[in-house]
Amino acid sequence: MLIRLNKKMKNFMVTSALICAGSIATIGMYAPVAHAFGVGIQPSTVEMTIKPGDRHRQVITIGNVHKTKTISLTMGLADWTLDKNGKLSLSPPGESERSAAEWIRFSPASVTLKPETSMDVIVEINVPYKVKQKGDHRFALLATTLLPALDERGDTSGVWNKYQLASLFYLTLTPSESKPAVSNVMIGGDNKNMITMTIKNDGDAHARLKGTAFVKDKAGETVAEMPMSAVVLDQGVRNYVMKLDEVEGVKSGNSYTIDFKMNNSFAPQNKFRSTPVDIQSIQYHAP
Repeated sequence: MLIRLNKKMKNFMVTSALICAGSIATIGMYAPVAHAFGVGIQPSTVEMTIKPGDRHRQVITIGNVHKTKTISLTMGLADWTLDKNGKLSLSPPGESERSAAEWIRFSPASVTLKPETSMDVIVEINVPYKVKQKGDHRFALLATTLLPALDERGDTSGVWNKYQLASLFYLTLTPSESKPAVSNVMIGGDNKNMITMTIKNDGDAHARLKGTAFVKDKAGETVAEMPMSAVVLDQGVRNYVMKLDEVEGVKSGNSYTIDFKMNNSFAPQNKFRSTPVDIQSIQYHAP
């Protein structure tokens, strides 16, 4: 069914297109910015707890924010993971050890979106009665299209670009654990304006981390705050980086203490209640 997009939906679609196109550019042609693509996917991330034998249905909405352009997309499945820098990597469905692609059916197989319309894709999840491993199982629902590139005058150049959007699924079979730990917190190497840390997750379920870094002067007053956010997959390692050179309130030549407050909002062993993650404080002298 085609649905008219309201203003709020249009704004979401442009944002999600930018995020997803940029993330998936590593597996294909470089993806131009969102306003050139004009298609979005919602939700872009689905977290779901499962049991053997479960059946679930998830609705994914694909939307076209163009005022005049009709766009056709082909739907498909992929396995996915994140590298040490948090960059998305896709592979053929069923290749990874924790792939859930074989449990999935979806409809329709393709969508054609008239200007300013959206369409729902129904994802059916059928969990086997026997699953060897607990914890996370993953798959991605992909929407792919080819669109002609435009030259400097806005005319078709004869080159076609591949665009892909993804809705990333985490299916967590309980009982499972998310066990993030942070180490090697320091001002990074040759760059004296960068914090680096290593985040390791020894659990069999992903960690979804959110927090704040507090930059404090010698009197202990907070002069700046920096938000922190990261996902670390099961048995995964993440190199997390924060830049200090453009933080307001930090003055060159002054010394500061940086304290951290971080929580893991995905902790199945704690009934999914948020749990604190310890991070050691560090000293920072602004160049």
